[in-house]
Amino acid sequence: MIELQIPPAAIEDKDSFEILSVWAAFGEQHVTIHSGLNGDAKYFGFLLAELALHASKLYAQRLNLPEIESLKYVLEGFNAEIIKESGNPTGTIQ
Repeated sequence: MIELQIPPAAIEDKDSFEILSVWAAFGEQHVTIHSGLNGDAKYFGFLLAELALHASKLYAQRLNLPEIESLKYVLEGFNAEIIKESGNPTGTIQ
């Protein structure tokens, strides 16, 4: 099992908390979302946008692509999954 490191800023900030946990197990994603999030659903959209930007940087480096091209691929995958609505989200809200 691989465990990701806690970012230094999260360790330093006494008010920090984990927002989202995503695990891959048995070929599926398993998600836990912190229920104490402030704001409305729009703010979760901001979170998804930031995650997409981080992922595009990762894949741009890995595949030697411009970040904008990598972001287009990330968004293609996002849009394809949202449109087909084939996912069966399961998990917990804590």
